[in-house]
Amino acid sequence: MIRHKQKWSIRTRIMWRRRVAAAPALAMTVAVAMTVAILFAVASAPAAAQDADGGAEPASVAPAALNAPTLDLGPEIVVSALDNKEFLPAVAYNSKHKEYLVVWHNEWGGGYRDIYAQRVTATGELKSWFAVSAGANSRAQPSVAYDPQSDRYLVTWVYDVFGNGSDWDVWGRFIPWNGPDSSLTEFVICNWGTTQWNPDVAYAAAQKEFLVVWTNINTSVSVPAYISGRRIFAGGGFPDTKGFTIASDTARPRLRPDITYNLARNEYLVAFDDDIDIFAARIAGNGALIAGGEFKVAAWPDAENRPAAAACAAADQYLVTWQSSTVNKHDIYGYLLSGAGATQKVIHIQGTTLEETSPEVICDPTGRNYLAIWQQEYGLGASTVGWATRRIHPDGQMDGVWGYMGPGDLALPILAAGDVNLLAVWEQKRGSGVFRDIYACLIHMERLFVPVLIK
Repeated sequence: MIRHKQKWSIRTRIMWRRRVAAAPALAMTVAVAMTVAILFAVASAPAAAQDADGGAEPASVAPAALNAPTLDLGPEIVVSALDNKEFLPAVAYNSKHKEYLVVWHNEWGGGYRDIYAQRVTATGELKSWFAVSAGANSRAQPSVAYDPQSDRYLVTWVYDVFGNGSDWDVWGRFIPWNGPDSSLTEFVICNWGTTQWNPDVAYAAAQKEFLVVWTNINTSVSVPAYISGRRIFAGGGFPDTKGFTIASDTARPRLRPDITYNLARNEYLVAFDDDIDIFAARIAGNGALIAGGEFKVAAWPDAENRPAAAACAAADQYLVTWQSSTVNKHDIYGYLLSGAGATQKVIHIQGTTLEETSPEVICDPTGRNYLAIWQQEYGLGASTVGWATRRIHPDGQMDGVWGYMGPGDLALPILAAGDVNLLAVWEQKRGSGVFRDIYACLIHMERLFVPVLIK
């Protein structure tokens, strides 16, 4: 499952590709109006990377574009354009019916929030649209995973128990492949006295279970935030009474968990940060922590945070990505880990003089390579951002960078892998107003790219 770890309080189109020489920024000249959406190819400027101990990275691991990937980018899909603010999309792929489920939270007038969903076929057709959870008090931060055996999804979110923001709990609901069933109602996953935040969920095919992870925040005592999880049977119900602790520390918080499942080992990997370093923990399918629990992935002099994790079972390998602070900006880095958690190679995924933030990562349809996506500033005006993506091979070599920008600020992009294509989803500011919408487009790997498309 892919989704972003962030607080919610945050037609004529021309598309072409353009190869840009390596430069310290996204070197583009665009002599067109800002109603134009552009697909561009860029090469990263090699920058000195670092190893897990904060030292200089060997030059052989510096970012290098092997080749520009052949991408066929489909037209924009307006997933939802309600007259409100729509934030934090998450997406999962349904392998039985060849479609995606996109979920997000709406912020309505008056400040309350609820969870909605939209089905999108593998060819980009919009199917049914529905509310997952709505009513008194706010729901926010949705996450979603798909169970092909039961042919249904588990959607999770946080719920404002008292309506005043003082206590948030984790809730969930099973959603059949074609939409909600009134007999499958919402249920509590965690309602401890602490606030639960940033839930994420993954499905374990061999175990026939989901694992939901989240951050606990206790504002009444001086205990740093910590990461917990709870297993949920695919058929409903829990194998335990309350869940378990994944990572904690007496001095530093543990924040923003992101979970992935490795079918090759029937194991999960949970990546998280403490605001300045990146950590991970491997968890067996039965919920047991492996090899003593958390271990450091990156502990460099600058701050690293907002991790994302993906497993490629065919390679029995993980990739953990994050944003790393540099001088007045952020770059995107990653670390390849073996299935046993051993560090293999650190990679500088993208680094320019512009801002690169909020990375997400998936295993692509081949089951062996990764595709990272992130929020990319492209320098055509203050606070103007799009998204960029890059394929990463199991040996750490990378294809060229591709980016996408449009008429409004694009934020918090995510990906889901289908059988032969991928779906990119993001939130986008509508014009000069206050509304934000949910958009998507299909990405077809390894097809011939049509250089100019006018609609």
